[in-house]
Amino acid sequence: MLTNFSIATDPQKIAKQFSVELPENYQPTYNANPTQKLPIITSANPEKVELVHWGSTEAFSKSKSVSGKLLFAPAEEIQTKSSLKKNFSNRRCVILADSFYAWKEIAKKEKVPYRFYIGENNLFAIAGLWDSFEDEDGAIVNTFMMITTAANNTVSEVSERMPAILNEDLLIEWLNEDTKDDSLLEFIKPYQPNDLDKYTINPKLADPNFNDSKLWERVPPANQFGNLTLFN
Repeated sequence: MLTNFSIATDPQKIAKQFSVELPENYQPTYNANPTQKLPIITSANPEKVELVHWGSTEAFSKSKSVSGKLLFAPAEEIQTKSSLKKNFSNRRCVILADSFYAWKEIAKKEKVPYRFYIGENNLFAIAGLWDSFEDEDGAIVNTFMMITTAANNTVSEVSERMPAILNEDLLIEWLNEDTKDDSLLEFIKPYQPNDLDKYTINPKLADPNFNDSKLWERVPPANQFGNLTLFN
């Protein structure tokens, strides 16, 4: 089960790799969660990183968990769902990340968390869609969704879905607001290079407040309750 991601890379490296400006209030995070303001680059402003709510805002969702329909956009549904298709045409974005997380179900009501990363914790871009709505005070709020694909061989051992990691050659076209060609979808495929790897991490991943480098430490497999497991 795909859940969340990290973007702990320092701002100078992000600025250099994507040739963008970052806001002064950018804060690296090891445990990015729904409703938080997280760094993305939009097709409307491809030269700057913006901090945008993932899925919804805390005030809007209140005590309820954010629906996966607001967080993830399956690539296979973009052409058949009108809201996704409209934003695919006019409001594409990339989500900046240096790893993503998923839980492996090992038994009924029991799961173990994994971290997936590329190379030496390389920075990468995930395809996304952004949108805006008017809140109760009349202010315009921007949100984003993560596009997902079927899992590749590495991820499928843990989760059926994975983030749509963009090839660098496609990045410019993806963020080009003038590009309306549906053929862009043909490039949204499971990540195939063999530099994607994984390992088990602390089940405190489930706690949004557990947000430091300890989350990246390799630990023996343990379920969501912190109990060590014997699965292979």
